[in-house]
Amino acid sequence: MAITATPIATDLVLVLDNGVGASGQALTKSRKYGDVKTSAVNDDIYSVGQSISGLQTKSLVAIQRKDTVEIEDI
Repeated sequence: MAITATPIATDLVLVLDNGVGASGQALTKSRKYGDVKTSAVNDDIYSVGQSISGLQTKSLVAIQRKDTVEIEDI
């Protein structure tokens, strides 16, 4: 049994600082940007995330890459 993984989607996610909650915990807000090429390298995704974060009013906490793959038995 051979399992294959086929990339079907990649998203760029910016995690932004959204203040502090009532009990003192850090709050974040995520902004998702889709239609990223599945073949994009991490350095390029990070660079784009840095550029987009400069347009945000909230402080950047993290840049994330979310890959969706379809796995199947062939």
